[in-house]
Amino acid sequence: MGSFEFAPAPRPPGLNARYERNGHQVPVSIGSLMTRNRVEFGALTAVFDGDVRLTWRELADTAGRFAGFLGSRGVGPGDVVAWQAPNWWESLAVAYGIWAAGAISAPVVPIYREHEVAAIVAAVRPACVVTAADFRNCRHPELVDEACRMAGWEPSVRVVLRGAATGWTPFEATMTGRPEIAADIDPDAPALIGFTSGTTSGAKAVVHSTRGLIASPVRSTRTSGTTWTDRAYMPAPVAHATGLLSAIAVPLYTGASVVLRDRWDADQAIDDILAYKVTTSAGAAVFMKELVDALDRRGMDRLPLPGGYPCGGSSIPTSLAEATEAKGLAPARAFGMTECPGVTGSSPRLDPPHIRLATDGWIMPGCEVRVLGPDGAELPAGEAGEFLVRGPQLALGYIDPEHTREGFTDEGWFRTGDLGFLTAHDTGGGEVRHSCQVTGRSKEIINRGGEKISVREIEDALVRHAEVLDAAVVPAPHERLGEQPAAFVQLRPGAAVEPDGLASFLRAGGLAPQKIPRIWKYVDDLPRTASGKIKKYALRESLAGSAPA
Repeated sequence: MGSFEFAPAPRPPGLNARYERNGHQVPVSIGSLMTRNRVEFGALTAVFDGDVRLTWRELADTAGRFAGFLGSRGVGPGDVVAWQAPNWWESLAVAYGIWAAGAISAPVVPIYREHEVAAIVAAVRPACVVTAADFRNCRHPELVDEACRMAGWEPSVRVVLRGAATGWTPFEATMTGRPEIAADIDPDAPALIGFTSGTTSGAKAVVHSTRGLIASPVRSTRTSGTTWTDRAYMPAPVAHATGLLSAIAVPLYTGASVVLRDRWDADQAIDDILAYKVTTSAGAAVFMKELVDALDRRGMDRLPLPGGYPCGGSSIPTSLAEATEAKGLAPARAFGMTECPGVTGSSPRLDPPHIRLATDGWIMPGCEVRVLGPDGAELPAGEAGEFLVRGPQLALGYIDPEHTREGFTDEGWFRTGDLGFLTAHDTGGGEVRHSCQVTGRSKEIINRGGEKISVREIEDALVRHAEVLDAAVVPAPHERLGEQPAAFVQLRPGAAVEPDGLASFLRAGGLAPQKIPRIWKYVDDLPRTASGKIKKYALRESLAGSAPA
């Protein structure tokens, strides 16, 4: 079997005990939560997938049978199960079943192909692989077989969803036994391996424990008021952090239900939100923008989401957040990452618009944020620097020990690479809370002759232009000053705006001359990760031949 070897990052003694004492962590197993939901919410719907509707009892029993199948094949604690599947109900059964067997889940987004999957297989050495027979004109069993050959690793068990493939066990054939749920699973052992989106560099393998994974939904019951009466809409991949938390972790802890879609379409989303009485969703800014545009096309003034639309992972212009608020979607900007999701956030049920729309939210209960200057000294509120974070949902570390050494301090802080500042707010009664404002990534700051320019400031100004659908700014080489801003612009269909017109618009908006791009690239689409974030590294690479100005 694929025995998993891993060295966690340093963590101060007593930190988990403090989180647990303050109610920010609970030492539970996935299996115990499944059993609880089966009993308490058994007749309630857990998941909608097209014409398929499963109750919590049905989903728990299906996951338990898959867990029993894994156990019968020798897959259990310490073994990794890698699964690449769309947003199908079977994906939830597989995810819960892996944890019910005590194994480690390694979800892989469906858009990855042989190169990326081979790297993941080589990193995690899975005892079992699971994938869809066909999805979007791709035969995934053959893809995974080839990736395993490239990685030089042979999983002992292969399971295929919704179809057949030579050498693969159909998912239906795993359902023949009795449901089984492993007992006494260590909540601090590795339970999940996630892969970063790779917007500024290659993806990294991040390891979470059950305790850390469940810390996010533990908090959402308090800060967002999520309960079993809520219904989430999730078209983002359940194999990625946003989808995994919204469609798998939060429903498991709260008993909420989820509506799955295996592809994003703004018009379909509107129809689904209305038909299924959805209360909440989540996603990147690009999806929020497309929802607003679709509502405008249909002449709809509002699409209420009482539980709100948490939005993070990339820059969210205040103008977009305000437009989304006007449509009733109650957006809530947030800051987090695969290594430490939900560092900041807010709730339409609790927080005013000026926090939700104009900042990246409050520092969440149990989380700590430090802001460091270039010399490593900690900066006070109001001064910008690099964020270091720590909290109950922080990952154990990376699979690669070198990545762990680079990313984590000896005191258990994670170096995010994100830049920004904190603002102190007097909330009354002598209490002070801090909101967070992300200004960019350290790799996205433009160093123009020693002057630091935030790409986010330029992007926010560009997307205010009526003809600009989206924009991304990256550092480009400059012969004398070292770096300068380069803008990649996606115009609205049928629009035509020359670079001089965009530059004039930025100047009229008050941007300083040194922030006006002199390199302009028009694109039909911006390259994105599976979660919708822009791949800035791909844009920088495309500038390699650009002549410096």
